[in-house]
Formats: sequence, structure tokens, C-alpha cells
Amino acid sequence: MNNFYFSKNRFQRRTGLCVLYFLQGIPQGLIYFALIDWLVSLGLSIKDIAIITAIASIPWSLKFLIGPFVDTFSKSAMGKRRPWIIFSIFALSFVFLVSSLTISENTLPIYIGLSFFIAILFTSILDIATDGLAIDTLEEKERGLVNGMMWASRTLGISLSAIFSAYCLAQYGLNQTMIFVGLVVLTLSIFPILQLENPEDKVLSFRNLSSQDNKIRISIYELIIKMKDAVLSKPIIFILVFCLTANLASGIHYTSISNLYTNFTDWEHSDLTNIRSYGLLGGVVAALLGGILSDKHTPYPIIITSQLAISALALSVVFFVELISINMAGILLLLAFSFFGSYGMSAALSLCMQFSLPTASATMFAVFMSARHFSRIIGESIAGTMDSFGLDIKDIYLMMAILSILPLLFLIRVKKLT
Repeated sequence: MNNFYFSKNRFQRRTGLCVLYFLQGIPQGLIYFALIDWLVSLGLSIKDIAIITAIASIPWSLKFLIGPFVDTFSKSAMGKRRPWIIFSIFALSFVFLVSSLTISENTLPIYIGLSFFIAILFTSILDIATDGLAIDTLEEKERGLVNGMMWASRTLGISLSAIFSAYCLAQYGLNQTMIFVGLVVLTLSIFPILQLENPEDKVLSFRNLSSQDNKIRISIYELIIKMKDAVLSKPIIFILVFCLTANLASGIHYTSISNLYTNFTDWEHSDLTNIRSYGLLGGVVAALLGGILSDKHTPYPIIITSQLAISALALSVVFFVELISINMAGILLLLAFSFFGSYGMSAALSLCMQFSLPTASATMFAVFMSARHFSRIIGESIAGTMDSFGLDIKDIYLMMAILSILPLLFLIRVKKLT
């Protein structure tokens, strides 16, 4: 048992981190892909979808509040991060099983959103603890590559979950699908339970380490002071603003894409989900490529290329939307969005990790990720508002093209300051 732990070698810590990121992708494949496509086919509007995804996504933007607890309550005999990881996985599985009894396709969008709010809350706790573990254990020279591997694993988890969930939704409906997903998460929890952080850690234990046993102690007050000093520095300010604008386009896209394909160009929802899911496999390659290039060069050119490409793709929807009805053109567009989204994301993770404080790694990284996810919620709200005012899909994607460029202004400023 003690031969399998994060601190032993690169292969074991990389494998462990990738499994944890794969687990994070499972609820997202259901919520943001299969479910949304399925609900749109039942007649839900962009506004309805925006309500569901915006509410469900709120926990991602609250990660800065969760991070301090993950950093400070870290004296378990099970390890610094593992108690949070194991708790969040079991809680996530429980939420899906309970939600199967309370929601259906006839439930109001706001209540569907609230149910998935709880699921994403525990997914975000898992994400924070995993990111803290990554920063604690990864060597600086491998961060770009491993961030690419982790994001690729998450993307693979989303893809397989979306394919599986789409099939279950079509065959068995929402309630049974929730049960299946909950059981899958519960089954996969075996691996994180068995992998230790360090050889002296316990597999399962409710004992806390004494003060002399704990290598790093930091109170919430001390953590807040460190965070305040860091956030007031100019590079951190501009990185935060970059993160606050980086996912505006993503929020617009993921809220609108199902409507674009299912209603505007008459695709079947199951075909759309499957192609989007298989398209994510290209995102796996893109994430690895972005991570490798971030290590070899810097994250900046990868992020810039990604944002410019996404802007160009959004403009192609504006000017050539009719071509989406042609299967090959529509498929290529989906593949391209997935590729460049993952390509830039692994580089962005690497960049944010560089500026995370060693003694408060989970919190600092959570602040950056909270800003990114809040940016996505704003983008989802923009799409929903534009739909409420009767603007068509071309107007929505034109806004997306413009907002894809905005974060680059702040990214260039960060580069100049560092």
C-alpha cells in the first residue's frame, strides 16, 4: 500500500493528478454537454439554458472562499489534501443519487440549476484540493506538461461522460442517468482512496497531527495577510483582470452552441452531443501540446494564439452560419472550438500556477480560477440577456468574437511587468 504515493516519483504523482482531473470531468460532461443538448431538444431556450448553467457554475467562482479552508484545515493523518479529495468525491456521488429523486425534465430551470449547483460545489472542492496537491508536489520545470496532462484528463472525462450520459438520457431519462453517473463517481473513488500523498500517511484516519508533527502551519488570518500583500502587486492585479475577462467568450459559446445546432440548423441533440464529445478528444491533444509548449517557451504565445483563433471561429459563425447545416463544416467548427479552448487553457493554468504562493497554494490558485469561472458566468448571463432582448444567434456570436480579444490586453500587460 505504502509503495503508491504522490511524493515517490513523477509517474505516480502525474497518474494520481490525472485521475483526479478525470473525475472532475464526469459531472461536467453530464451538465454542460449531454443535459444541455437534451433539454434544448425538448424546447428550452437560450435564456432557460443560461439560467441552469449560470446557477450551476456559481461554485466555480466561489473557490476563493473555499481555498483558505483547504489550506488551513490540513493536519489530518491522511495527508494535507486527501481528506478534502475523498470527502468531495463521496459527497458528489451522494448528490447525484439524491438528485435523481428530486428533479426531472419537467422541473423548472431554476431548480435544475440549484441541484447542479450542489454537484458543482463539491466538484470545485475536489478541484481546489487537487490544484493544491499539484502545486505542492510538482517540480517547476514539469508544471506546463503536467497541467496539459491534467487538463487533457479532465477533457477526456468530460468527453466520455457526455457520450455515456447522452446515451442514458435518450434511453432511460434524466432520473436514471443521475443514478448511473453517481455510481460511476463512487466506483472511481477507489483509486484516490488508495493513493497516499506521503508514505507516512494513513489510508483512512480521523486523527489530526499534533503541532510538532505538522510541517507547515498557517492560520486563516496569516493566510489573508499573505494574500492581501500578494494581490496588491501589479502583476497579480493584471492576472486577476485577465482571468476576469478570459472566459467571457466561453460562457457565451457554451450557453448558445446547443441552440445554434439543434434549433438553427436542425441537428439531432444526440448527434450534437456525440460529435462535441468526440471533438473533446482533439482537445486532449491540444491540452498536451499547449502544456509542452508552455514549458518549452512561455504560456503567453499559446494563450494569445488560442484567443485569436476562438475570435476568428466566432466570426465564421456570424458570416457563414448557414454552412453549419453541412455536416462536415459543422463538425469541423465544433472540433476547432474544442481544440483551441483546451490549447489555451493548459497554458493559462500553467501561468496562474507560476504566481501561486507556496504557503497558500490552494487559495491563491483558487482566486485565479474563481475569477475565470466568474468570467464564464458573466458570459452566460450576456448570452441569456441578448436572447431575452430578441437578438439572434449571429449577434450573440459577434459579441463573443469581440470579447475573445479583450483578455489579451491585460495578458500583454502582465508579460511586460514580469
